[in-house]
Amino acid sequence: MLTKSSHADTPGMRAQFVCHWQFAEIVQPGKPSWNLEPWRPVVDDAEMVASGCNPGGQEEPF
Repeated sequence: MLTKSSHADTPGMRAQFVCHWQFAEIVQPGKPSWNLEPWRPVVDDAEMVASGCNPGGQEEPF
């Protein structure tokens, strides 16, 4: 993934991935989309979880 996207190895992208990996798969196993976008803001863990792992605007229900 890192070779395909220069934005994949940024703090915000990693935080989104970790949040989805740790929480979204438990809440909604097999969710078709995780919405990892580089434009999302870097936030603390509490805000990341409160936003359904999509800080700055949620596109799909968590």
